[in-house]
Amino acid sequence: MKALALARNMGEGHNHVAAAVAEAFAARGHSCEAMDALDVYLAGQRLLASSGEAAARIEPAPGGRTGRVRDIASRLYCWAALKAPPTFGVVYALGEAYTRTPVPSPIRLANTRYVEATRAFLEEGGYDAVLAPHVFPQETLSMIRKRHPSRMRFFGILTDYACIPFFSEGRVDGYFVPHHDVLEDCVRHGMPRRRLVATGLPVGSAFRRLRSKASARARLGLPPDGPLYLLMSGGVGGAYSTTVCDHLLTRGDATTHVVVLAGRRAEWFRTIAGRFRDDPRVTVVPFTEQVPDFLAAADVTIGKPGAVSSTEAAVAGLPLVHTGAIPGVETKNARFFAERGLSVYARNVGDAAGMATSLLQDPDARARMRAAQAATLFADAADRIVRHVEGVCA
Repeated sequence: MKALALARNMGEGHNHVAAAVAEAFAARGHSCEAMDALDVYLAGQRLLASSGEAAARIEPAPGGRTGRVRDIASRLYCWAALKAPPTFGVVYALGEAYTRTPVPSPIRLANTRYVEATRAFLEEGGYDAVLAPHVFPQETLSMIRKRHPSRMRFFGILTDYACIPFFSEGRVDGYFVPHHDVLEDCVRHGMPRRRLVATGLPVGSAFRRLRSKASARARLGLPPDGPLYLLMSGGVGGAYSTTVCDHLLTRGDATTHVVVLAGRRAEWFRTIAGRFRDDPRVTVVPFTEQVPDFLAAADVTIGKPGAVSSTEAAVAGLPLVHTGAIPGVETKNARFFAERGLSVYARNVGDAAGMATSLLQDPDARARMRAAQAATLFADAADRIVRHVEGVCA
C-alpha cells in the first residue's frame, strides 16, 4: 500500500502525528511519507502547469509567491498562542457556533482553493490512502471526494480530546479519534458513528521504548542525581515558562534541576536562556528531536495541554502537570486528562510548581497517575490506524 500523511505546520503536534503514522505504515511493510499540505499543493500546481491544464484550474499561490508558501495561518496561530490566548479562545468559541450552522465555513472555502492541485499530486503519486491530522487538509480532501470519484481512501485524524470546530464539517471515508468518549462527542456534533473509530492518538514508537533514567541523563549531559523537572514550552514556546521555572527553583534546593524545552522560536529560546544563564540548575534547550530522552530523564513534566505532547508524555509514563492552557480546545484537553487521573491541572500558572513538587514527593500519586495513563490511552494507536486502513483498502 502507498499512503500519505498530510499535515499543516500549525503547532508541532500535527507534524508528530503525521510522522508517527508514517512510521507505523513503514513498520508493516507499506510505503508512507509525511508531508505538509502546502508543499503538496505547490507540487500539484507545477504538475498542472506542466501538463498544460487550463489556467483556470491552476490556483494562485497564497500571497502570489511561487517559492515555498508563506503560511500566514501558521504565523497567526503562533501569534495568538503566545501573545493573545484570550483572542484564540474567542475565535474558538465563534468556530464552535459556526459549526452548528448549515452554512459552509470560511475554513472550507479557504481550503477549497487547494483542491485541484492537491488532487493532481495525489493522482500522480498513485496513493491508496491519505490521512490528514489537521482540519485544513481534511477540508481539501473532503472537497476532492465530493468533486472527483476516486479509488483513494481519505481519513481524518482528530488530534485533540474534544470534537474541535469544523472537524465535523467535512465528509471523508473515516475518522480516527483518540478515545471512545471523544467519539461520542463527535456523534453529538452530528458526525456519522459508522465512520468514527476510537484508535487513540498516534505517537512515535520512541515514546514507548524509553531509555533508563540513568542512561538518558548521561546521554543528555544532565545531573545523574536529584529531582529533575521537565518544562515543555510547546512547539511555539510558552510565556508561562519563566514563572514556573522561578517557582520550581524557589521551592527546590541545590540538587533541583529544571530542563526547559523552548520549542522552535529562536527569539524565545534566547530570552529564556538569557534569563537563567547564571543558574547552573537550569538547562534551556532549543528545538530538539530528543524529547523521548528528556522524558526518560525527568521525574515530572510541566507543560501546556497540547493533546499530542500530553499523550507522548503519558505514553512514556511521566507524571504530568498541565498549565498555561490556551482557552478553547486546550482547556478541554486539560479537563479530559485531569478528570481521568492522567494529569493534574493548574489553572493558575503560579500553582503549577506546587503541584509538580507535590507529585515529586508522593510516589503513590505518581504510581496512580501512571496506572491511569496506561489504562486509558492506547500506546499503539498508530498501529491500530494502519490496521484499520489496511482493512478498508484491501
